[in-house]
Amino acid sequence: MCDAANPAKPWQLSGMSYGNGIPALCLLHQEIEQFYSYIQSTPTEFYLRAEAVRRIEDVVLSIWPGACVEVFGSFRTGLNLPDSDIDLVVHHTYCYWNPRWLHELQFELISHGVTDPDSVSVLDKASVPVVKFTERVSRIKFDVTFNVAASGVQAAELIKDFIRQFPELPKLVMVLKQFLSLQGLNEVYSCGGVSSYALTLMVISFLQQQKRSGRRYSAHNKLGLLLLQFLEYYGRKFDFFKYGISVLGEGGCVEKERLRSAQGQNNCSVLSIEDPVTPTNDIGRSSFAALHVMQGFEAAFLKLSKLVDSDSAKIVGPILANMVEVPQSMINYRAWVHYNFAHLLGNGLESPDAIGQPALMGSSTTSSASEDEHSDSNQNQTVRNGFRRCGDGPPQNLDLDATLANLKLN
Repeated sequence: MCDAANPAKPWQLSGMSYGNGIPALCLLHQEIEQFYSYIQSTPTEFYLRAEAVRRIEDVVLSIWPGACVEVFGSFRTGLNLPDSDIDLVVHHTYCYWNPRWLHELQFELISHGVTDPDSVSVLDKASVPVVKFTERVSRIKFDVTFNVAASGVQAAELIKDFIRQFPELPKLVMVLKQFLSLQGLNEVYSCGGVSSYALTLMVISFLQQQKRSGRRYSAHNKLGLLLLQFLEYYGRKFDFFKYGISVLGEGGCVEKERLRSAQGQNNCSVLSIEDPVTPTNDIGRSSFAALHVMQGFEAAFLKLSKLVDSDSAKIVGPILANMVEVPQSMINYRAWVHYNFAHLLGNGLESPDAIGQPALMGSSTTSSASEDEHSDSNQNQTVRNGFRRCGDGPPQNLDLDATLANLKLN
């Protein structure tokens, strides 16, 4: 799955001799491409997530047969890191809200063995009540909400439209998401950081401004230059106290006073991001640690720009390593997934339910190359309940809508 000599730097360019005079900005561009290629979910990881969603849907429909379960967030858009949570919304048949549903779901998830009692919690006093738990088989974390998150599905579809408009968007977002994750600033509820959705909107707004400026980029260094400009823009130039961020229309910055007036609230948060689906909602209102995020962007910009401006002959290793890395825990988890769940792509597909609780591999860095070779020979193979492989392209090339639609029970 990654270079054995550099397990925490899978974007290090194989066969590339750093310091051979190639401009650092071009190297950074290539490293971002390499990092994106590495960090995307493999087919096995994708199907493991889909099967985990199915098991949870089974539980929900056993309680409320008329309910509908939908995926939103990064798994729906294809912008999930290997260890990202999965967001689900349950559309209940009743139009009223009953807090009892959270506890009913908690009880049934435990009863069905989908999660362990000590890994599930009910946040019924949160602004958006949620059931948080770790699915037992896949060890993936889930957030399940009821009815109120319908706009999350619309938001995911909007993000997918922007991805089609800006091919660079997912590559920048994945690097930045990993950066915030390493800084412990990727969670809103626990640390007041910037959510995945908020970060994605920030990148979109930035790219809209770049497009509006009419600036032309070289295909050899575009990603490296865009990353540096993003970090500089939000880390040093953007006035968060005066302006909010928007992607509506041509995007850009909006005076906070106008946002507050439109949203009908007196929000004093540093980070203000207009929700394109529900404009009266400020996505950044709970990001109380936003200043730390901006300081992190500035520090990353200073490190990277110093390297980019240095003598290319002195570059001895990955430039991107000055901003992100891959924790050993992530490498171990991915190796464990590929070792235990490769059967999801095979002929004799059995449910992971039958596997039980396999032990987590200690420090193994088993490569997924064998999985890729195996799966290449099974292109167009039909798997459980209509899931299909789409060749050896990245999982984002899978038809997520069609695949996730197959998660609905007949």
